[in-house]
Amino acid sequence: MEVETPIIVKYPGQEPNLSPMKIDVANERGQIFKGYLHTSPEYTMKKMLSSGFKNIFSICKTFRNEESFGGTHNPEFTMLEWYRSDCDMFDLMRDVEALFKFVIKRIKKLVIRNCKLGGNYQLPITNYQYSFRRVSMCDLWKKILDIDLGGYLTKEKMYELCVEKKYRVKKDESYEELFYRIFLNEIEPGLEKMGAVIVYHYPAAMAALSRLSTEDPRYAERFEVYVDGVEVANAFSELRDAKEQLRRLRNEQAERRRLGKEVYDIDMGFIEALESMPDSAGIALGVDRFVQILLGCKNIDDVLVLPMSKISNS
Repeated sequence: MEVETPIIVKYPGQEPNLSPMKIDVANERGQIFKGYLHTSPEYTMKKMLSSGFKNIFSICKTFRNEESFGGTHNPEFTMLEWYRSDCDMFDLMRDVEALFKFVIKRIKKLVIRNCKLGGNYQLPITNYQYSFRRVSMCDLWKKILDIDLGGYLTKEKMYELCVEKKYRVKKDESYEELFYRIFLNEIEPGLEKMGAVIVYHYPAAMAALSRLSTEDPRYAERFEVYVDGVEVANAFSELRDAKEQLRRLRNEQAERRRLGKEVYDIDMGFIEALESMPDSAGIALGVDRFVQILLGCKNIDDVLVLPMSKISNS
């Protein structure tokens, strides 16, 4: 079922790497509501799951203050987010593969029709296979760096690895910051050569809103979708433990404070909703990046009408 969620919210997410956009709404009496443009419809959609909705999706505008415009980033972008009850992240992997397969087939038909009408346009996406390669994060590190990630699942060990690799790091950096020092510089470039890949089982320290794996609790039931090195989607088997989620959000508040970023109040309505939310899994897919991949565009500006890079320079 397609659902609509409010774009203006009172409580933004706590993710340390995201910067929500503030907004003030004033009425005729001079009363001002101070809120934010949502970075994702996730909190609202999970509240809907807890109130009885089963399988829902939303296609909406989302907003994030970005350090740079262009490439694969734009402060305003379109998100496709969906949730399934009584399933886990592996069901969503099949959803992603089915989505790509469906869209590619439809596009191929349009290309064939266009050629019959005298056109001559080919899409790069037609060269892709329908099924994605699935690889665990642990196996990915072993494949590209010949490193056993299982030996570097604590902040202390990851710090030692970064120092060994000559990265300039500080001891107070979080596990996630240290992890991405290596991942973005050494792992992600390797993904560019692997085509369509689903990377799953992130370290537990990067679980965010996902539950821990029942097979190995050192890892989280989280995956990301990459096509030619471009991240397209992020998915979780959803955490339902309200106390654990509250603990994680408080840790994220502390991390934002350390980074000198604004610290937001926690949405306790979201925490309460987790107590009655069914077993479920959810995924957020960037529509603009998806279109980039389908068309073989290197710059997100090529698939947007008046992107921020153009507006800011006008």
